[in-house]
Amino acid sequence: MFASSAPMFALIGLFAAATLATPTPRVHSLARDIPESIANATALGINVYGHIPDDAVKIGESSYSAEVGTLAHAWIRAQIDIDWASESARDAAKMAKRELAHIGIGMWTQDWCNGNNVWHDDVQYNVHHISNLNMYSVGISYRGIRDNEHLDFSKFKGSDHCGQYAYSAGRLTPTGCFNSQAINCFRLWY
Repeated sequence: MFASSAPMFALIGLFAAATLATPTPRVHSLARDIPESIANATALGINVYGHIPDDAVKIGESSYSAEVGTLAHAWIRAQIDIDWASESARDAAKMAKRELAHIGIGMWTQDWCNGNNVWHDDVQYNVHHISNLNMYSVGISYRGIRDNEHLDFSKFKGSDHCGQYAYSAGRLTPTGCFNSQAINCFRLWY
């Protein structure tokens, strides 16, 4: 009986050793896929695609300084390792930062920007701006729509204000007012 059991125990031991060894390559694989600076910043609770943390020292219009050990330092170091060529990184950054577009956009309940309205003074990119009322005209202020921007309009579908795409404003749409089909939502993006 011992002679026939020995190969079985050896097989079980080999199986157990292979099972215990399996996680090691997976850990190394994860470490290889995520740069250390991004993993470290994320572990500190930093959104590496978002704005620079508040402990950064502003030294110019768009320049910052950060000391070793600060959240800002970890964020700055991670910026070097982000693959900005990847679409997922660019999308994550747009959603995290939700940059201000420096454009005012409003919607009105009547033609030619008359009636009740909803006004958004400094529109954020990639945010759905909504109205509970059906709107029939749109006003744009401060500047027109730029060539690299898109202004999409949607309307109610079910309980979703932006549930059904309606149309997009033309690129290079200037400031001013224009009439619209019924809309309840707009989103400016690039």
